[in-house]
Amino acid sequence: MQPFTLRVPTDTAHPQDIVPIYLMHSIENPFCPIPSCWCHTDQEKIAELLEHIKNGVMTLQEAALLADGRTV
Repeated sequence: MQPFTLRVPTDTAHPQDIVPIYLMHSIENPFCPIPSCWCHTDQEKIAELLEHIKNGVMTLQEAALLADGRTV
């Protein structure tokens, strides 16, 4: 997978490294390989919400609000 990168201002006196950004969470791959990540806190609930999104029962925004404990 090719990472995205952050654009940083060019400063020849103090050059900065480009920071790669890897997208690890998606609808297809919601759980990343990092055990301490928040995605592993309640995998059953997240998997259930993803099924609702895939089946058209909920929108992504509705599922995100529900996952955050807010009402839809």
